Amino acid sequence: MIRTERNWKLLSIVGFLVFLFYMYIAYRTPLTHDDWTWGMAKGMERFHEGFKDYNGRYFGNYTELLITRVDWLRIFIMGLFGALLVILPALIAKTNSIGVYLLSFLLFLTVPANMFAQTYGWAAGFSNYNTAAVFTLIFLLVVKNVFYDKTPKYSIWLTILMVPLGIISQLFVEHATLYNIIAAIFIIVWAFIRFHKFFWLHITYLISTIIGAAIMFSNGAYARIFSGEDTYRSVDSDMGIFAKMYDTFKTTMYQYLVMNNVGLNIVLALIAIFVLVKVAQNVSTVKLVFKGFFIIVLTIYPLYQPVVKGIFDISSETTTTFEAYLSLLFYLVLVATVLMFIPKAGLKAELTFYLISVVTLAAPLFFVTPFGPRNFIICYMFFVLFAVRTVQFLQEEGYLNLRALYLPLFALVMAFVLAYSYVFTQIGQANDARVKSMKEQAAAGEKVIVVKRLPYQQYLWMSTPIQDGPHAPIFAEYYKLPSGVTLKIVPYKTTK
Repeated sequence: MIRTERNWKLLSIVGFLVFLFYMYIAYRTPLTHDDWTWGMAKGMERFHEGFKDYNGRYFGNYTELLITRVDWLRIFIMGLFGALLVILPALIAKTNSIGVYLLSFLLFLTVPANMFAQTYGWAAGFSNYNTAAVFTLIFLLVVKNVFYDKTPKYSIWLTILMVPLGIISQLFVEHATLYNIIAAIFIIVWAFIRFHKFFWLHITYLISTIIGAAIMFSNGAYARIFSGEDTYRSVDSDMGIFAKMYDTFKTTMYQYLVMNNVGLNIVLALIAIFVLVKVAQNVSTVKLVFKGFFIIVLTIYPLYQPVVKGIFDISSETTTTFEAYLSLLFYLVLVATVLMFIPKAGLKAELTFYLISVVTLAAPLFFVTPFGPRNFIICYMFFVLFAVRTVQFLQEEGYLNLRALYLPLFALVMAFVLAYSYVFTQIGQANDARVKSMKEQAAAGEKVIVVKRLPYQQYLWMSTPIQDGPHAPIFAEYYKLPSGVTLKIVPYKTTK
């Protein structure tokens, strides 16, 4: 595809519009859950104590402290990193196609509601997970050339920049910290296999990630976790390794990792089917059998969640186990499609690397509890990266005319953008009214303060404290309600 100045100017405009969208979402999203604690004196106490025995997510904690205190900074940071999550996968795919950027944006707009709530809808989640995803993407953007035919060249300044990048990347969330070291090792090994040499940039990044990991895990919190002294987080040692992995995967892991990603799964399946139909031609009989089986799996799986669970509402312990195996089969079919039918060795390795990264990131979560949808936003990001890179390949090789899909993609993106804008406008207005009402009740000397729930709570992480729960007094203190008041939580539609 010919690169033109007009294309890059247009892409810059698209990126800026994505930035404005996520800024607006952040502007209309109230602080929730433990954001209230971070935004008060307790947050600064943790800072002055160096987060001793709390966690080693130092840069995530710094980010949380800033964005819970400075509204404009929260809006800017969440807008910037939200946009970078969309733009960087397309840049890594080495494209200036509007269609690929629209696809990347669409896929991030279709994240499951519970994942959205614990990342975009929760400042603390965003500070650790979305930021970690972006820093990993920046590294992959730098080293993506190891999958090309030409020997990479890196400037001395870029190599030096790997030091702060490697260290900072490690101080957000633990499973990303472990993954970054593994990814750095893989890049070194693959580059040596491909070009028969080591690159100082890759080595510098690996050393920096090890230093960053040492800083993170030197925090006393992790010794408490492994000793069983932590009251919130723990390492399950009651079951054997394989029994624990099996139990975790078939109960919750498969849902967060694969099945709940309904929109993403449909796109992944369509892309893989397109590869099988357009690329995998004139193949052997054995491959033809596999091709047919893969197409069947890729057709059935994306429809399972919306049809079997959505329309027929079929769900039980038996179906849960079946769903886990079906999810595993879907993932393995994606991997096998790449290994068997993608023609270029470099691209085959790159796409496989993205898919393997999904399970590599999820692996530590088999052993540490609790975990939730937020832990899988980086896994989701790798699926998106896989999707946009494969689409770019199909377009470059002439298998797919993406221009014909520009209008449908744009229409879908606009539908989601307008829906989210409406939802968060309602949330923001309801929150403003709630705060005003609480202040008026407090000024009138009320001892029982009525607190309405916010609309569309599925897109926010505990936006209203549980009545008489541990967050209720923190919520009251954050909004400077008089001491001794009792909160009465009522539904959104209820009037006082």
